[in-house]
Amino acid sequence: MAVSELAAPLPFDWRLAAKRILRSPATTLAMIAAGILCGLYHPGFAHAISPVAQVYLNFLKMVVLPYLVSSVIFSITAMVQDPKSVRYLGKVGVAVLVVSFLAVLVSGTYSLVLQPGQIENPQSRIELGEFINSQGSVSTDLAFPFQPPPSNGGATGEHSILLDLVPNNVFNALASGQTIQVLLFCLLFGLAMGKVPQPSSMSLSQALNAVYRACTVLTNWFVWGLPFATFILIADQTASTGTRPLTLMGGYLLVMGLSCFTFLAVAFAIVAVRSRRSYWTTIKTLQPLLMVAITTRSTVASLPWVINLLNERLRFSLVVVELLVPLQAALLRTGPALLYTSGTLFIAQLYGHPLGVPDLLLVGIVSALLALTTGGMGSLLILSQMSIVCGYLKLPFEAAFALFVAVDAAVDTFMTLASVSTVAASTAMIAPSHREAAQPVETVSEVPEAEPVR
Repeated sequence: MAVSELAAPLPFDWRLAAKRILRSPATTLAMIAAGILCGLYHPGFAHAISPVAQVYLNFLKMVVLPYLVSSVIFSITAMVQDPKSVRYLGKVGVAVLVVSFLAVLVSGTYSLVLQPGQIENPQSRIELGEFINSQGSVSTDLAFPFQPPPSNGGATGEHSILLDLVPNNVFNALASGQTIQVLLFCLLFGLAMGKVPQPSSMSLSQALNAVYRACTVLTNWFVWGLPFATFILIADQTASTGTRPLTLMGGYLLVMGLSCFTFLAVAFAIVAVRSRRSYWTTIKTLQPLLMVAITTRSTVASLPWVINLLNERLRFSLVVVELLVPLQAALLRTGPALLYTSGTLFIAQLYGHPLGVPDLLLVGIVSALLALTTGGMGSLLILSQMSIVCGYLKLPFEAAFALFVAVDAAVDTFMTLASVSTVAASTAMIAPSHREAAQPVETVSEVPEAEPVR
């Protein structure tokens, strides 16, 4: 009787099977391909169903700020009360320098080797000119306000950046989605709360922890709709722009794609080594995060997924992860650094403007510094700031702006993937795993290493 009971097949778990199918990389690729085909051959249907995806994106984004506020304040408070945690902040500064240097180096190298702006085919150059002219005044209207002022504008620009960092009304910053201002408030509030005696701050800490857990549950619910939202958004984008801009800007998209996948490959390797998992297992574990990044094209909207995956599935220290992920998302701006470097070199090649070594160094330094100011910006505003880099080299950014706008969806996806993967890898590099955190205790007790019981 006992043998028959043991041999009986387990009941089919349809939820687990559905989750595996929805999170499979094959499902993601199939939905992307189906979205492209739907946008090309049934554009009316693609536009008709686009509001469904927008509603889904609103569901994803509505938990971002509560997640950010609760996790950062709670983590900062815990780290202030634990002096050993302060050592992680210095490592974040080193990560910013290393990532900025590598982003400029990788995108600059691909741009100089592949020369995407060197279009030898006369017909292709004519089509590029026709496409720019067909956009009317969109490039001038959108790009002109972001040109640097001709005189004594440097100090004003620096002052405006500093003013934008500090909120004069935190509730207004929360309502308008000013992520950097909210993050600064959370950091300062968490530091102050860490100095409050624990009996007085315990109730607020428990409330923040409850908010964080509720947001985690919501993000787990929303994973069911990701593949379908991906299909709808790609179908709508393809129906709006078609494939012609992608063909004309194929060389530039190749540079951005190679740069993005270089960072993805390295990030997966770092996470795999730190979590002691195989490379393919790491890819499958992080696949929901990649789907969120592709669907939302928002680094901020992906933060809850980064925290959840690093802690729940890859077993890194929750307190450190909750602090480092939002902080590094604001500072590790890999995507914009790739955009500014490769985009400036593309424009220089397109108009036959030779760049010497001092010019290349200037592009790299300005691109890295400018990328640090892009936290919380939309993709068009990030793109428009390329005019500052081009302004130093006297390059005609306004004329080429329409080309970048036409492929903004693809470029923004590459930027988000690069930034999100970098944040995940850097956090995995700095944060201790549960096994490392338990190692001193295991050494004293001489118990064989094992996963901690939760």
